[in-house]
Amino acid sequence: YHADRMGYLVWGEFADWGCSGYGPGHDHQQPGITYAAQWLEAIERDYSHPSIIGWCPLNETAQQHHDRITTLDDATRAMFLATKAMDTTRPVLDTSGYAHRVLETDVYDSHDYIEEKDFEAGLVKFMERHEGTPGWKAFSNPHAPSGASTGPKTWSTPYRGQPYFVSEFGGFRWKVGDDAKSATENTLNRKQSWGYGADPQTEEEFYQRFEATCRVLLGNPSMFGYCYTQLTDVYPEENGVYTFDRQAKFDGARLRAIQEHIAGIEK
Repeated sequence: YHADRMGYLVWGEFADWGCSGYGPGHDHQQPGITYAAQWLEAIERDYSHPSIIGWCPLNETAQQHHDRITTLDDATRAMFLATKAMDTTRPVLDTSGYAHRVLETDVYDSHDYIEEKDFEAGLVKFMERHEGTPGWKAFSNPHAPSGASTGPKTWSTPYRGQPYFVSEFGGFRWKVGDDAKSATENTLNRKQSWGYGADPQTEEEFYQRFEATCRVLLGNPSMFGYCYTQLTDVYPEENGVYTFDRQAKFDGARLRAIQEHIAGIEK
């Protein structure tokens, strides 16, 4: 309702936690019929909201491809096809982030955070991944949840020329009046407060990081958009641009100005 009223553009997504740990590594994620049933109920509930521009039933499913069809393969495809049948007007993303399983998914995406201890070193790698990708090179999430390097052959169906975007990036922790945390602290101790990589030392450094990462993605002519993580702090994840109680942490006009450059895809 508030997104409709205020003009936010959002994706309709689903809470899919709880499907992991049911088998060996290649077949441990097993979303059952309950997931599909409840997802269709969510679509029916939210269908008429004009703020919703697309549907995505699963988030960060993380399972490598195997030499046979797995439960995750079937479940992802079933939820994709059911969504397409219920709504013929909006694009559908099979899963957000990691293990794409549907060749004909309308949209392709990745999640990519700079988690290196040295932000500048991490930015160089981020640029290599996103500055501009030839059409023949598959887009894929560059890291498994463990941080190990991965590729499209092991985690996702190959990119087939769909509209592509980075649907999660950034995640820089900023808590006013709090000491900055190292990348190691953010990785190992997430019970109190954390973000991705090492924290910016100053608010100005946050703006510099925000601009640097946005410019990389804006400059990629193969990318139609991106989504910064995240809008608000969520419990210990204090990496929002607003606090948990929706108070602005940064100068909104400056964040907007950073993103007003003409994107590569617009040229």
